[in-house]
Amino acid sequence: MKGDDSVGSTKGKPHRRYSQEEKLRVVERYHQEHISVLALSKSEGINYSVVQRWILEYAKEGEAALAPHDDRKGNRYSAIHTSNTIDEIGCLKLQVAKLEADMARLKKGYLVKGDGFQKEYVTGSGKIFRSSTNSKKSIP
Repeated sequence: MKGDDSVGSTKGKPHRRYSQEEKLRVVERYHQEHISVLALSKSEGINYSVVQRWILEYAKEGEAALAPHDDRKGNRYSAIHTSNTIDEIGCLKLQVAKLEADMARLKKGYLVKGDGFQKEYVTGSGKIFRSSTNSKKSIP
């Protein structure tokens, strides 16, 4: 088992968020000092795979790749029911996207039962899973 020198977060603790400037500083240090990703990650106290991903994303897309991704939060389909500002075309686009996501889930072999917070996913072998905010938990 890892000691205090482990880089990962403890259970229930939110992950560390880095600003674009912090990410850029680390990537620029990698390029300027010509040190390995492992040495850089240890000296910065950041997980190796995180630093490696920043370097690869920066190489592909530049500084824009290191910008925060706040658009990934929350249920993007909730606007179908809650938004008063979304127009009819935007609502239809969201409904199509939701149906496409449901089709992709069905192609993976899940049967969806229920709706909203009571939604359950049944696998081909009969196991039932419920979606939660943290993880999928098996129901006995």
